[in-house]
Amino acid sequence: MTNNQVFFLQLVRLGIGVSGETANPLKMSWDIKALAEKQGLLDIVLDGIEKLPEPLHPNEELLLSWIGALMNDERHYDIMWKTGCNLSSLFAHNGIRTYVLKGSVVSECYPNPKHRVSVDLDCFLLPSSGNSDVWEKGNALVLEAGYRVNKDFYKNSTFYLPGLVVESHKFLTPFRGNVKLKKLEILLQDMLRNDEGKDRFEGTDLFRPPVMVSSLFLIEHAYSHFLHEGLTWKHVLDWFLFIRKHNNEINWAQFNRWIKEFGFETFYDSFIRMGDLLFGKISEDALTKTDRMMLADIWSELDVHESVTGVRGKLALVGNTWRARWKYRYFTDTSWIISLWIQVKGFLFVKKPELY
Repeated sequence: MTNNQVFFLQLVRLGIGVSGETANPLKMSWDIKALAEKQGLLDIVLDGIEKLPEPLHPNEELLLSWIGALMNDERHYDIMWKTGCNLSSLFAHNGIRTYVLKGSVVSECYPNPKHRVSVDLDCFLLPSSGNSDVWEKGNALVLEAGYRVNKDFYKNSTFYLPGLVVESHKFLTPFRGNVKLKKLEILLQDMLRNDEGKDRFEGTDLFRPPVMVSSLFLIEHAYSHFLHEGLTWKHVLDWFLFIRKHNNEINWAQFNRWIKEFGFETFYDSFIRMGDLLFGKISEDALTKTDRMMLADIWSELDVHESVTGVRGKLALVGNTWRARWKYRYFTDTSWIISLWIQVKGFLFVKKPELY
């Protein structure tokens, strides 16, 4: 790793309060703001800077620009939270429970929840009683409230609310055409639908999923990002802060069986070592060959396709699969050719996927 990359990780550790962590910016360049933004951890790095002795802070102009960006993120967090609470209240008054996927379930594990930057709200809707499908009902309620709803994607609908984009998930995973992911989808939905709805964010109508659902969902999400776009340190930090808070609530024996069953094992092994590196538990010298491949991917530029939809979006995804074929060789239990066929088959022949 470069000096700036090492310095970045040191500041992240300081920002999340890793005991005994130190950093010496006098030996480094302060040109890491763009790196922190790319990794989705700008505010966490500033938290780390604030813990340095004042003589070691960056120059006033850079510091003020950094603080301004953080304040903007905090304002955006407040707007998103208020809008999300209003949406969940609308749903609650119409017999719907709103479960938060990732988002606040993860940000509450951070020292300062407002400093985990998020761009949207992912949710899953369930009836307050019974086990009916209320996804379409939620879409209709948002339309009736005067807001735009996009249902072009089979996996989720998208609401465009004031200050907040919401993804309302009909499905939690991109399982179309994929037998193994379909089995995971059924498992996740079964656990969610059997939840009694007792764990909600205080004073709101927003609910937390069962911890085992969030655990598997976070790993599948990171795995999918790694294969199709690339990992960031934010993905790694999310997981490690989540399990730091919920370690005693996770059935680790069952979780590890699922990791193996759904083909995440080789990915997860290196992903865990990325977390150990991030938290300073191991040095770069302790990484294996495949670990180093994942580390290089984290530092590389993301290959984002989410902003492209329709046929162009599918072509972009095909291009990403081709460029990431080395990942399938080292980190999955399938080949990139089979994965590409699954994507093409799903797109061409499974327009409206069903679980049962």
